[in-house]
Amino acid sequence: MNEARSTPATATTSSDDGWRFEHLDPRARWGMRLNALLLALLLFGVIWVLVAVVLGVALDLDWPAATAFAIVLASFLAAPPLAWFHGSARWRRTRYALTPQGLRIQRGVWWRSDTVVPRSRVQHTDLQRGPLDRALGLAGLRVYTAGSELGRVALDGLPLARAEALRDALIRVDDDAL
Repeated sequence: MNEARSTPATATTSSDDGWRFEHLDPRARWGMRLNALLLALLLFGVIWVLVAVVLGVALDLDWPAATAFAIVLASFLAAPPLAWFHGSARWRRTRYALTPQGLRIQRGVWWRSDTVVPRSRVQHTDLQRGPLDRALGLAGLRVYTAGSELGRVALDGLPLARAEALRDALIRVDDDAL
């Protein structure tokens, strides 16, 4: 498990239409796992509080403390492995391509999406770096578009230099070299 220490070149794959897709940096896997873990713990906590309250009030159940504790403990023990695998799957299934027409992003574990942001619609771009991103040397690219239902497209888990290069390439008017 040497993912966080090494900085290998970004892996690429080709699509049927000839675009060269790039995968996220391997260090981004840790951030995705951590986000999934925090969300899973929060979700399990809220669900079990609601279940206990609804069942306790609606059915007038008197939960034995040991039973309630065992159910909650089992849920919180299940959260880390589920989050680990979901974060890894999310990382594996996210890829992007910079084309002469714009930016194409494919992602999704359960629901897959394929987003194309034409260069002609790009209004401005931002780089976002939280504490974990800075520690891992990563950045998130935010592309703000004009005339669309979704005014912002985000791509997280990029090496800082690659995020800056994508940002500059998307706002450059005559971009001959991608």
